[in-house]
Amino acid sequence: MRIKSPVVLNITRTLYLSLGMEMSLRLARTLIQGYEINKRMGFPPSVPVPVQDAVNRIVVDLLEAGLFLELVEWLVRVDRHGSMGKQYPIAGMDEIIKGMEAEGYQLDPESELFYEDSRRHKTPGWGRLRIGVEYPVTLLHVDIVRNSSLVRTNDTTDIERAYEDFRGLVSRIVEKRRGRLWFWEGDGGLVAFHYGHPTMSAVLCGMELLNDLCIYNLAENALDRDIQVRAAAHAGYVRYSEDYAELARNELVKEVTEIEETYTRPDSLSVSATITPHIDAIIKDRFVLLESDCPWQIISYAIAPRLAAGKVSHGRAAWK
Repeated sequence: MRIKSPVVLNITRTLYLSLGMEMSLRLARTLIQGYEINKRMGFPPSVPVPVQDAVNRIVVDLLEAGLFLELVEWLVRVDRHGSMGKQYPIAGMDEIIKGMEAEGYQLDPESELFYEDSRRHKTPGWGRLRIGVEYPVTLLHVDIVRNSSLVRTNDTTDIERAYEDFRGLVSRIVEKRRGRLWFWEGDGGLVAFHYGHPTMSAVLCGMELLNDLCIYNLAENALDRDIQVRAAAHAGYVRYSEDYAELARNELVKEVTEIEETYTRPDSLSVSATITPHIDAIIKDRFVLLESDCPWQIISYAIAPRLAAGKVSHGRAAWK
């Protein structure tokens, strides 16, 4: 964010008009531990700093510390919920949010956090996640069943077209629910959800993928048999990295991969117990409890539910 960006200038003015010195310093100390305005500006402790100069310096310091988005999010929360039991209407809050949109960020209404506008810029970390920091996420792992068999028995051009269609289908379904594709390797990949309602988003994406793929197989698939997939959703914490090899070392990534590969039948979606309590009842009624030796209790959704309800033995060989 540029120091002379209109939204930065608006926020500086807003702090001065709406919050004053005490609340502006509380904001700064919330984001930067031990923040001292006199020390930052080179004033002796006994000399008061003019409010407007202090506010200007606070905004610049937070901007240079990479905390500008956190600053705006703090203002959003204070405007909507107050602070310490007191209401603080923030002058020009609507204009600030519009300014953030002009800078390429959208406000998530559920979490009241900003993330990048995927129509303008799209990164695996939503423009927000920091390398090495742990975040709560919901992962969706998808994979084409018997991929090697499909490749052996079909024309290369048809395979490439079908797999490109499949990736496009996954991307479209995921991105409209604020998800991000973290990894893709021809026949499947790993998708992450962090904003909005991530657990429900992952479940609905998995269900929509199975249904849309069924239509694709009926209407557009040029291969010698249907494309079948397995999908698994699992929630927890991940230490973020832009390097997939490092991401893959996270236990959550290993677990969702194991659930998909070992405990999920073709043409079905497995959902672990980390997600089940967060699923709306009307959606949960579409799932069946999966009998297996899986360490994570699983419910399963399938186009043909009876296929998901059978006992699952440990191992994937029977389905590959």
